[in-house]
Amino acid sequence: MKRPIFALSLLLTSTLTYAQALNVLIYHHVDDNTPHSTSTKVDDFIAQLDAFEEQGYEIVDLESTLKQIQSGEKVEGKKLALTFDDGFRSVCDTAYPILKQRQLPFTVFVTTDPIDANFQGYCSWDQLRDMSQHGATIANHTLDHAFLVRESLQTEEWFERATSNIEMAQQRIEEEIGTAPMLFAYPYGEYNYPLRDWLKEQGYVAFGQQSGSVEFNSDWQALPRFNAAGYYASVESLRFKINARALPTNFTLLPDPVVAESLPALRVELEPSTEAHYPHLQCYFNGQTVDVDWHDKTSFTVLPPKELVNGRHRINCTAPHRNGSPFYWLSQQWLVVNP
Repeated sequence: MKRPIFALSLLLTSTLTYAQALNVLIYHHVDDNTPHSTSTKVDDFIAQLDAFEEQGYEIVDLESTLKQIQSGEKVEGKKLALTFDDGFRSVCDTAYPILKQRQLPFTVFVTTDPIDANFQGYCSWDQLRDMSQHGATIANHTLDHAFLVRESLQTEEWFERATSNIEMAQQRIEEEIGTAPMLFAYPYGEYNYPLRDWLKEQGYVAFGQQSGSVEFNSDWQALPRFNAAGYYASVESLRFKINARALPTNFTLLPDPVVAESLPALRVELEPSTEAHYPHLQCYFNGQTVDVDWHDKTSFTVLPPKELVNGRHRINCTAPHRNGSPFYWLSQQWLVVNP
């Protein structure tokens, strides 16, 4: 069923565009014994929440705050939203009691097949229903956490498989929870433009796993989130991310992230800004500093430092505020699928 719930006003000025921001954090496990790269230790999770409160951040409901930003309504104060991907058991057993005690909202993007199969490492539908009654939003992360777009350059059948996967997961959430918001998170953060455009037609807002801030000028079917796990779980590592802003550009014009070439070019057209200090912009490819080829004062291209192997790769570009802080972010994930 199509239920578009987000309306994008095109009448706002650029000044209003950058007057509001939301930073979204992504978690998988909240556990001391699960894989490091996707885990936030319990003490780190509690320390994060304590720090957010001490620094004056409000943890907000994701769905309603996104609606505010898209409609042009001013979002006051410092806002953060918490999201958990997959629906792992530690979210229900460990994170949820902590968040419930603090009365904090959060969103869980669930993969429904493991829950239907009662896999030991996942939440149950009973647990998810209980969470949905106490501050949690239960949203779509596909049936089976499939690679949705990896075959998109080789076969036409990928599109029907991907869209059916999403629709069936949405149906299962609505059947079990009673409601299914039009929110979606791409498995592995992997998407292409045909799938992005289909989600837009259906009325979804969708999230990847690239870094950055959500603002009016964002691509609403490819929204960024900051990783709050592994090496990024400490309060210090999140310090510059939780107050980040979006680099002033039209994010919908960034290139399709699924490519066959091993040296894909990221060209960015920035918008004039009195806040972001473009001369100090730096870009990092898989964490390594790379050269920025400026065409003029507001447009540049970034290339990988070497040919890319098949798989996911990440470019992050940041520019400081003219006063030093906050930092303005743009992140592009490449998925190289050269057969």
